[in-house]
Amino acid sequence: MEKNQDYKESKKVDRTLHIKRYDNIKNPVIFDRISKEVIKAEREAERKWLARYECLSREYFQKVLAEECRKAALPADTFKRKPPEDPTKCSPIPLKPSPAVPRTASAMVGWRSSRMEYNLEFTGPMYISPKWTARSSTDIENYLAQQRFIFLG
Repeated sequence: MEKNQDYKESKKVDRTLHIKRYDNIKNPVIFDRISKEVIKAEREAERKWLARYECLSREYFQKVLAEECRKAALPADTFKRKPPEDPTKCSPIPLKPSPAVPRTASAMVGWRSSRMEYNLEFTGPMYISPKWTARSSTDIENYLAQQRFIFLG
């Protein structure tokens, strides 16, 4: 008798409605509620993040930097970014403005590089990389005199 009743209950069809997930998006009321909950959760997370991780914010860093400058008796703007310099002023190559375009049939072909002052090949002081340049013998003698330790394999 009991087995028969269990069998009948297992055969019963579950009459509850199953709403598919993508149907929720189609329903504007449900979609609006979901959107409001998401926005509320994001705002709450932002507020909590500011409370937890204030030490990572730019304002906190600027405040600590100003305090350290005050303790070290440095000007307050010591660590502020300076505006970028004009690259033409700090270039080792003298850069001059271009002359006017000549009035010829081939006005744009070779008119600038034909003049010596606008030549693309530049000779003069070269940059010496401290990392990749081999030292001269006089530099090596001075360098060895400054060493205090010898590291062996």
